[in-house]
Amino acid sequence: MDIRRNDPRDFRAFAELNIAWIKDLHHVETSDQKMYDHPEIYAQNGNSIFAAVIENEVAGVVALKQDDEGEWELTKMAVDPKFQGKGVGKTLMDVVETYAKDELGLNRIYLISNTINAAAIRLYKRCDWVVTHEGPHPRYARADIAMEKHL
Repeated sequence: MDIRRNDPRDFRAFAELNIAWIKDLHHVETSDQKMYDHPEIYAQNGNSIFAAVIENEVAGVVALKQDDEGEWELTKMAVDPKFQGKGVGKTLMDVVETYAKDELGLNRIYLISNTINAAAIRLYKRCDWVVTHEGPHPRYARADIAMEKHL
């Protein structure tokens, strides 16, 4: 498995993999459509898109982006269903955490999710993320859980 960061070849896969799970589990919000139409924004202004590539195919993606308050969010993680259960998500989490700590000098990152995505929540907890908020979220209509990781 190779990991690429901010490679334009991965931007369309980033958008496609994410819109697929969003449509499957939720409904597409305005911010989701913006991500789909312009995935490159997740790789601009110091933000990063990471892609796990197996045999020249994008197996999974995730972004690390700075929010309006200057905090860093792990967001838009998706693994192609045919690669699920092969450690792709865990590898992406490890890469993002290492990058955040070693390259950006961060001591904390956060994520916002929904408990309907039970597999993702299990992964986050296995990676030692801690729940910081449960219930309706003020920023995202579909979110009902927030977590953080101290690096």
